[in-house]
Amino acid sequence: MSRVSVIGLGRMGRGIARRLASRGHEVWGYDVAASSYSYLKDLNNFKALGSPADAVDGDFVLLSLPGGQELLAALPHLKGFEGVIVNLTTVGLDESRKAKSLTDDLGLRYITAMMEGGPANAEAGTLVLYVGGDRESYERARPLLDDMGQHIYVGSDDNAVALKLVSTMIIMANTVILAEVASALRNLGLPYDDVVKALSMGGADSAQLRSRLPLMLKGSYKELFSLELGSYVADETLKALKELGSSFTPVLVEVSEVLRAAQSYGLGRSDISEVEELYRALSRRATKAATA
Repeated sequence: MSRVSVIGLGRMGRGIARRLASRGHEVWGYDVAASSYSYLKDLNNFKALGSPADAVDGDFVLLSLPGGQELLAALPHLKGFEGVIVNLTTVGLDESRKAKSLTDDLGLRYITAMMEGGPANAEAGTLVLYVGGDRESYERARPLLDDMGQHIYVGSDDNAVALKLVSTMIIMANTVILAEVASALRNLGLPYDDVVKALSMGGADSAQLRSRLPLMLKGSYKELFSLELGSYVADETLKALKELGSSFTPVLVEVSEVLRAAQSYGLGRSDISEVEELYRALSRRATKAATA
């Protein structure tokens, strides 16, 4: 098995570290927040790193960071690393290109593996990974990626980032649509499980309907994908789509504005499904105004 260093032990990084440790890999990890290590203290084959630079002795470095700024700051610490760096950090095209240019300058082996899935998927090894970059490095990392979930090689780093952004934007658009109709579905008076089951039997079925609609109906949310990250991804997706030739995207622009409004309302620290709370509040306000 490999020695793997996970840089960034947030929700996703911790899940990945647990999964790889369970598969027999020697897992090392680093995070700026010392409290992150307490979530992994029960793992026998996990060791904390003193700094990102301490990762250079391993076979792979996985970067699961909050954003592009942190990614670009971490890469210089890995100068001299002879293994494969796998970037899992959600970034836009501009930041991805800067990272690729920097790793080229540093002489590092680097691939982009954009994740789809939440912390539970990371720990269960059921992530979906869109992988781009050097094909030889991808083949070298394939056994490790197999332990993390399903993966597909899509050519360039740009392709991996673009597919991740588009996929996530579709997820968020679906979630916003479900948020718009959740109040009406709640008022049917049916058991929530029956509502979800009925809709999932027809053409309305989607992963978001099955996973996020129940959260909305019950008003109980899990830590999955924050609105802050969702708003960032929406902005980056719109920029990428324009660059790739889709200049007329009114529906996706509206989705982006809804996400931003919900974030401004103080929602979404756990998951984007909390956007339903914004619709509920605005519906109450509209009803109150109509009856005043």
